[in-house]
Amino acid sequence: MSTAMKSKLHFRYSMVILPIFVIISHIILGFPLGIFGQTNTDPTYSYVTKWGSFGEGDGQFDGQNDVDFYDGKVFVADYANHRVQIFDPHGKFIAKFGEGGESDGQFHKASALSMDSEGNLYIADQFNFRIQKFTNDGTFITKWGSEGVGDGQFLHPHVPANDAEGKLFVTDRDLANVQVFTNDGEFIMKWGSEGEGDGQLSKPESSIVDSQGNVYVADYGNNRIQKFTNDGKLITKWGDKGTADGQFQGPSGLSIDANDNIYVTDKNNNRIQVFTSDGQFITKFGEPGSGNGQLIDPEGVGVDKESGAVYVADTGNNRIQLFEHQS
Repeated sequence: MSTAMKSKLHFRYSMVILPIFVIISHIILGFPLGIFGQTNTDPTYSYVTKWGSFGEGDGQFDGQNDVDFYDGKVFVADYANHRVQIFDPHGKFIAKFGEGGESDGQFHKASALSMDSEGNLYIADQFNFRIQKFTNDGTFITKWGSEGVGDGQFLHPHVPANDAEGKLFVTDRDLANVQVFTNDGEFIMKWGSEGEGDGQLSKPESSIVDSQGNVYVADYGNNRIQKFTNDGKLITKWGDKGTADGQFQGPSGLSIDANDNIYVTDKNNNRIQVFTSDGQFITKFGEPGSGNGQLIDPEGVGVDKESGAVYVADTGNNRIQLFEHQS
């Protein structure tokens, strides 16, 4: 056989064997196909639009702390304006409710909100030391809570989270615990204490519930996320202080998408990080600044589970920013 013929056969053999080797390596050894020139399939998020500025007018904010999406509308807890504002998905003002005060439907710092499966809205009325429940058009339904350290009492109630079974989980930043209620305010149980150990908390901010009923807590002071069963048993945790992927400097807001991926506002790193439900890092977006897609001290985050759109309460810039998912 001629040298030229041997070279051609060797080339053809290589073209067959190399792809097989790549596939086997990927399956058995876990090599990412991207190292062989394939496109990285990690999702990215691109800036779409923004709205808001500092002030008291419609569509303006003063320390907006939280944002959520439900039934085609964006709900924003407008903290120091003592109200909730409602927008369409691209920021057109629709309505508002609430004002400063202690009466039903009034707020003393509306710090956070969530929706249940029936569309009812729960507001953490921070310095009235209570939770208030409304229809999603702002009609008052009920309230519960008072100042104190007992069951059903609060010192600094933060983001409530709902599960599919009619329970509400409320983090208390100063009590370093999670209290569990029925959706009408009946106390069920609580867990957590101040500390750095497994299941302990330091300045907990948000909580969120996945499709299996597991509860995630943004353990702000410990720079980590903790995952619990809905009766408070620790499942896993992830994160420590830093700027690398999977590290935090003040994890604050939480949200969840249709695949149970967890979105975290990494407040003092001025970014959003995204994880699987067991804490594996997926991606991140945002950087410090006031330009499009940049963030200053982001507090809250909300995800449209149908479209994957992500709404960020860009607190330091007094605005809401909308990002779209791309893969």
